Order: sequence, then C-alpha cells, then structure tokens
Amino acid sequence: MKLYCSLTSPYARKVRVLIDELGLRQSVTEVVVDPWSDPTELLHGNPLGKVPALATDDGLVLPDSRLITDYLLAQRDGLAPPPVAAAARWRLARDAQFADGIIDAAVAMVIETMKRPQQYLWQGWLARQRQAIARTLEVLEPGAAALCNDERVGLHEIALGCALAYLDLRFPRLDWRGGHLRISAWYDGFAERPSMRRTRPPA
Repeated sequence: MKLYCSLTSPYARKVRVLIDELGLRQSVTEVVVDPWSDPTELLHGNPLGKVPALATDDGLVLPDSRLITDYLLAQRDGLAPPPVAAAARWRLARDAQFADGIIDAAVAMVIETMKRPQQYLWQGWLARQRQAIARTLEVLEPGAAALCNDERVGLHEIALGCALAYLDLRFPRLDWRGGHLRISAWYDGFAERPSMRRTRPPA
C-alpha cells in the first residue's frame, strides 16, 4: 500500500500513528507530497487534492483519514477492544469525533493565518475556532482519567493525541494545557509512545 501524506498534516499523522500501532509499517510506503502544490501523483488518485490518501493493494485510492482508518481497522486488529456496553462504545466514538473536530478547527486557523493575506484575516473566524477548541477540551477533561497511554490504545486516543500535538506545533501560544491538567498529564505520556515519536513532524 502507499500512503500519500504530508509530515505536518494532523490528519495524515493520525493514519500514520494507526499504521504503526497496527503493526503495518512494513506494508505501507509513505509518499510525502505537498498537497498545496497539486502534485500529479496525488491528484491522479485523489482529485480532491488532499492528504492523506491511501492506495490499497488492489489499486483503489481512499481519500480522507476517517475512511482510511475504517479500512485499516478492517484489515488488522491491534487497538484496544471496544467496550461491551453500547453506551460506552458510542461515548468513545463521540470522543473520537470531538478530537477530529479539534483538528478541523486548528487546520481552519492555519489556513486563515498562513494562506490568507494578513490584511484580510478574519479575526472573528479565528476566535470562533479557538472557542470551539476550548469548549471541546472542557468537555473531554472530566473523562481524561480513563484515557490510556500504554499497551493498546483506542482510535479516540490516537485522534486526541494527534490533535494536541498539532496545537503544539502550530499554536504554541494557545496554552491549551491551562485548565486541562488531566488531559495535559495524559498527553505528556502518550506523546512518548513509539508511534508518536516516529511520526513527529520535522523541526
């Protein structure tokens, strides 16, 4: 398989960490691309021009990190087993979606601050994304004691870890740790997992 990715993309990192956690690193070749330059190799398989995109062994190209994670989890078991109780399973699915939402908000801020001319920055939009991140962390904070950072982890933990790492990368002054001490303590351990260390973006 081939994974088209950017080494700074939080969506791609979520997939790369999952590949590592599932023991699939030897089965997936990473093809590093700059999606903003519309490389032909990426557009040939993914006309949306976004990363990550996974080319499977049978030639099908899957766009979007959520679709790719579903595919990989169907190929290999390796994450923590889902809870037996349906209510607990839905809560973890919700938390994974919340983590993806933090990534969405952070990427929206990056596009606004790095791609739009400075004189046209929409400060109200940036404030809205910061507030969305803060509110979501506030919701996740009480359940942080149940987050795992050793042995087998779940997709919600991978997504949250990659989301927080991206905040540190792009918005070190955001101080997401303030008021979220339990999530911060969990993340400090999770960030040292081999899969997270191997997928750290270049300095």
